[in-house]
Amino acid sequence: MSAMGSARWAYIALGGGLLIIALFGVLIDTAAGSVVYLLGGLYGTLLSVVAAWRMPPARRRIWWAFAVGQVMCLIGDSLFTLFEDVLHIEPFPSVADVAYLAQYPALAVGLLWLIRKQRRGRDRAAFLDAAIFTTGLTVVGTVFFVGPAAANGGSTLLSQVVAAAYPAGDLLVLALAVGLFTAGVVRNDALWTLVVAILALLVADLVYVASVVNEAAYPSWIDYAYLMSYVGLGFAALHPSAHLLSEPTLDRPPRITVTRMVLLGLALMLAPLTNQVAFLTGVDHGTWVVFVGGCVAAVLVVLRLGDLVKDLQRKAVQLAALARKDGLTGIPNRRTWDHELSRACALAREEGTPLTAAVLDMDNFKLFNDTFGHLKGDLVLKETSAAWASILHGRGFLARFGGEEFTALIPAASTDEAVALLDHMRRSVTHGQTCSIGLATWDGVETPGTLVARADRALYHAKHNGRNRIAVDADGTSTVVTRHSDLNPMVEALRSVYQPVVDLRTGTVIGSEALSRFAGQNPRDVFDAAARDGSSAALESAAIRKALDGWNGVGLLGLNTSPSALLTPQLNEVLPADLTGIVIEITEADLVGYTTEVMLAIDALRARGALIAIDDFGIGFSNIQRVVTLRPDFVKLDMSLVRGIDADPTLQAVVAAALLFAEQTSSVVVAEGIETAQERDCLVRLGIAYGQGFLLGAPEPSRVDH
Repeated sequence: MSAMGSARWAYIALGGGLLIIALFGVLIDTAAGSVVYLLGGLYGTLLSVVAAWRMPPARRRIWWAFAVGQVMCLIGDSLFTLFEDVLHIEPFPSVADVAYLAQYPALAVGLLWLIRKQRRGRDRAAFLDAAIFTTGLTVVGTVFFVGPAAANGGSTLLSQVVAAAYPAGDLLVLALAVGLFTAGVVRNDALWTLVVAILALLVADLVYVASVVNEAAYPSWIDYAYLMSYVGLGFAALHPSAHLLSEPTLDRPPRITVTRMVLLGLALMLAPLTNQVAFLTGVDHGTWVVFVGGCVAAVLVVLRLGDLVKDLQRKAVQLAALARKDGLTGIPNRRTWDHELSRACALAREEGTPLTAAVLDMDNFKLFNDTFGHLKGDLVLKETSAAWASILHGRGFLARFGGEEFTALIPAASTDEAVALLDHMRRSVTHGQTCSIGLATWDGVETPGTLVARADRALYHAKHNGRNRIAVDADGTSTVVTRHSDLNPMVEALRSVYQPVVDLRTGTVIGSEALSRFAGQNPRDVFDAAARDGSSAALESAAIRKALDGWNGVGLLGLNTSPSALLTPQLNEVLPADLTGIVIEITEADLVGYTTEVMLAIDALRARGALIAIDDFGIGFSNIQRVVTLRPDFVKLDMSLVRGIDADPTLQAVVAAALLFAEQTSSVVVAEGIETAQERDCLVRLGIAYGQGFLLGAPEPSRVDH
């Protein structure tokens, strides 16, 4: 049943209960009035039992406790009616009192479980507030209700104990009801009805006790309050919002409101006020009750104030820490940098040790943000600063100076040692980004500001000389001291060759794939070394520039690149605006860690006219769903699937599956590494349209003269 439907039935049930109460009002002075009263009690109890039965097991015990309380109260009412109206004997004290008194522990257990379910003991402040309220109310209840009830309960000890137990039970339930509110329970229809029902019960009990103590007539409206308690508890359990009361609430920071402070102040004043009122009204109460209650309340208030002071101290420490930290990266900010710089200079002067200051700045960061968005830029700053902090841990100090600019202090290290450490940091920039670094060693005399200015001057020298390098300022002159490891020699040795891609059915050349060659070195080893060194994006960009320069412009041109390079400004700088005829080839194995940013970069290339190919398909470990999401225009089978395919049924089955995949994604299959006519013929029979390999044409330099 839907929540709306359940709520409708709950209100219908409430309406039925109100009709019974109205009928009781009509028959209250007749013999049938007692029957209708018991019928109303039975009706409310059945509502609670049915609702508790339908509750999920995790919430059921709370509402069963309330239902048991109603059952005990109904038993007490039934026995009381039997003794008074049928047997005509004095029903106090009697077995009915046992049932009546049993309802209080049941209700108290239900409230306690409800509080624990909501907060699970997490809110010490709420517990102390509830204890302060309860202490004050206990003093009032003991002086004006429990004590007088015991004194006027009868001549026997049993009757006095039973008489005092009623207001004591009321105080127990009231205390837990107060705790329910101070614990921050969800406020909804079920809660308000539950509280009203419990208050109706407590008010009726206390008024009854007051009438007995004062030897006054029994107020007839008390029975209405008891019936409202029965029906209200049943409605609260039946309403669908009761489920929310059984769910844990979110942790919330403790709030000190004016209302709560006023109520706590009044609760603290209850003990002395009770003493004064009791004295003026002539109530014999025993000063020890007020004394003990006042002492307990005072201790609880001191504990509460102690918690508040600790909380303020903790927040002050947190605010001080936040004031010294950068909000985005979590590392120290410029304010902290200024303090640490002065302290480091003083320490270096005192100990006679060297001190190096460095300024680190991301290269082309505005272009990166414009291309991939500021969220991606923020991610670069956070992850890179975390990597830098890890490298410097115990060896230096890192701070965010502002924007994409960072500063570092490296104490007790020579310039060469500082350069080596900073070069490690340069190669740790994430997401294919690069940074330039300028550093200066303190001369022991200059101001901290002058030291940073020299490092900043060296930074701009590094940027002016190509970026992604380190420059040192010494004696007023800035000098670049580190570049991409072995990158320039590799670029000088780089040459491009082009292997034709052929239509296997007609032998027509439809395009070519650009391949990089390095004199005397394996291309794969060179690119792997560049990836480890942090210069892979620059090397790939140089290779693509060389390939584009040597292309004759005929047919399609395949360019190999990695997903990480697609995110770099270097690659975007070398690619032409119009990419018509260009095929961007991405190796399948490189797609394992591809991100949404890579997809956006690929979409941007497509928008400029590029085609996309999955290279070396069939040997990677990428998720097939990722390959489908990429929507490749070409799927290039790895040569390991082609070599000897004419004699290997397993390879033929794999290629057939690749063709089926290509049909589903509207892509074209290209077979790589064809070396024999038998392999070519087998591929044609299987349905492969295009291929490349030494049989069809070896990689050769371009004949274009640039």
